[in-house]
Formats: sequence, C-alpha cells, structure tokens
Amino acid sequence: MNITVLCKVVDNFGDIGVVYRLCKQLLFINPSLKINLVIDDLSSFKKINSRINPELYFQNADGMDIYFWNDAELCHKEFIKNDGEKLCVILECFQCGRPEWMEKILFQEKLNRTVLIIMIDYLTAEKYAEDFHRLKSLTRSAKVQKVNFMPGFTEKTGGLIIDSEWEKPEYNKDGPVLFFTYEKNWSPFVKAVSEWAKDNPFWQNKESFLLAPGRGKKSFLDAWSSLSQSLPLTNLDFMNQNEWDKMMKSSSVLFIRGEESLSRACLSGIPFVWHAYPQSEEYQLVKVNALLERIKIHFSEEEYKLIKNLWIDFNTNDEELDKEKFYTDTKLFLQNAQKLEKGFMDFALSLRKNGDLASNLMTFILKNAIIS
Repeated sequence: MNITVLCKVVDNFGDIGVVYRLCKQLLFINPSLKINLVIDDLSSFKKINSRINPELYFQNADGMDIYFWNDAELCHKEFIKNDGEKLCVILECFQCGRPEWMEKILFQEKLNRTVLIIMIDYLTAEKYAEDFHRLKSLTRSAKVQKVNFMPGFTEKTGGLIIDSEWEKPEYNKDGPVLFFTYEKNWSPFVKAVSEWAKDNPFWQNKESFLLAPGRGKKSFLDAWSSLSQSLPLTNLDFMNQNEWDKMMKSSSVLFIRGEESLSRACLSGIPFVWHAYPQSEEYQLVKVNALLERIKIHFSEEEYKLIKNLWIDFNTNDEELDKEKFYTDTKLFLQNAQKLEKGFMDFALSLRKNGDLASNLMTFILKNAIIS
C-alpha cells in the first residue's frame, strides 16, 4: 500500500520535523507500507536527518522514497505510473497545497482509481480540532475524496504521535534548563533566571542552561550577555531529530516553541512553558489559552495560576507586556518548577489514552481508502 506525504518547510524545520516523525511511525506500525515523501526543501530536511542528500531529487532514506516537490518532470513521470498507484492515499500536511504536477494528474489527466486526500492540520487545543476531525469536503472530481484529520489533545481528535522513545515519560530533576524561543525582549526573563540561579548554587555550572539555535537566539543572547555575565550559557549546535529528543527528555525545565517541540513537551512530563508562533492581533493567545484549559485539571488552583501567568507573559507582545510582572512570574515558576512536575506528568499520561496519531490515522486509512 502506498501513502504519499506532502510537506512544505515553512518555519525553522518544524513542519518537516512533524512529517518526518509521522512517516517513521507509520512505517514502524506497518513495515509493508510504501511511503513517498514529497518535500520542497531538502536542505532543511538534511538538518534533522543527516542521511538526506540535498542534491538528489529522488532518494531513499529510512525506508521511504523522497521526491523533490519542484522537479515536476521527474515527479509526474513517477506518480502517474500504474494509474497513479502512488496516489491512492495522499497526506496533505499543514495546508501545504498540492504541486501543479499532482493537480494535473488528479484533475486533468484523471485516474481510474479513487484517491483519498487526508488533510493533516496544525496541532491545536482549540475546539475546532474536534469539530473538523474526520470532516469531509468536496473536490473537483468524485474520484478524489478529501477529509480532515486533526492532531489534538482529546479523544475526539487524532491525538499526538507517540513513538517508542516517548511512550514512558521520566523526569530528570537534575537536568538542564532548555531555551528554544522566538524573538522577544528577554531582559526581565533573563534577570529572573539569573537571580534564581544565584540563590541555587546547583544551577550555576556550565551545563545548567542550554540555548537552542533558531529565530529567537539573537534576542535571547542579547539579554543574557547584558544581564548574566557570570552565569554560563551553552549554545547548542543544530541537532538531528533523535539528538533533539534526547536533549529535551534530559531537561528539568523546558521553554519551547513550535508544534514539534510542543508535542514532545506535552508528552514528556517535564514542566514547560510554550512560546507560540506570534500572530497578528495576538491570536497566539487564543491558542495558548485553549491549551491552558486542557492542562488546568491536572493542577491545583495555585499551581495553575503560576503556569498561566508565565505562559501569558511569554505570548504577550512586548508593547503590551508588564515587564515587572514577567520578571516576578518567571521567578515564581522556576522556584516551583519541581513541584509542578506531578501535574505535567499527569497531563502527559492522560494524552496516551487518546492513542498514537499514526496508529489512529492508519486505522482510518484502512477503513476508508479504496485500495486496488
């Protein structure tokens, strides 16, 4: 059985990170699958998978065939074979659209077989994830069927990808603090981290604070350099996906961004703060508040207040942010982080009850796809 997966790399490798993990998990649960991954940025893919050669527009890695999205001649030739055998199931990830050569095959040249397009959307805790999950929509051809499949945090969604490395969360209370953020005025935050660390000698060694590369690195370093000269900060090199997983799981506190790292943080049981992708009119706060509502039941009222305050600070635009509150909320969160671990662990364990996204997706495909 063929499954073709479409991916465009948009922001700091997060899209391909999720897609790569999903493809690996699909193959893990069903090794007989033929996965065809069509991606528009092979150089970014190489960053998280060293086996990728950006110069090859067709290659095989980790048991999947990988095609370069923009090589229309090669892709059209391969995907039209055997009445579009490779197109019986298409996963269209994160509203990426479909390449023109695929549109031509599906709607101009047309196929005799029925094609199932499954729209894998962005992860959200908003109510619409439940409303849209498995919702069908029309296409220009009766032979091309389309349906939404929503990752999420409840049993009414597809769940999260729970690969073997993330099945059993364990907490390392002596692990480092990991920073992976977007741009922001980090001065109040860094000041709080620095003062908290000075009151706790354990956190003053060179391995205590780790900074991941990415968009927020410069603004974070600017604040750190001016306010925490005596506090060591380790600048991490870019890691492949397996290395990044190990780094996250070894940490005691996570300040993270992006969908891929958010999903791992949720499954980790580690106290974390999520820096959502900044959007116009601060729409990121809608997404943040939706996830806060999901985790609320796992904490006491006092604990939840500590978490919510800092999550809102992180995701409020600098122009609107109360910097003194940001400083105070940071110190309070860090001072209580280890006490919060039980609630975060309960949340992580609750997510496993929703099942693995790849397994739920495979069950849906086998029930709905017409395979010839």
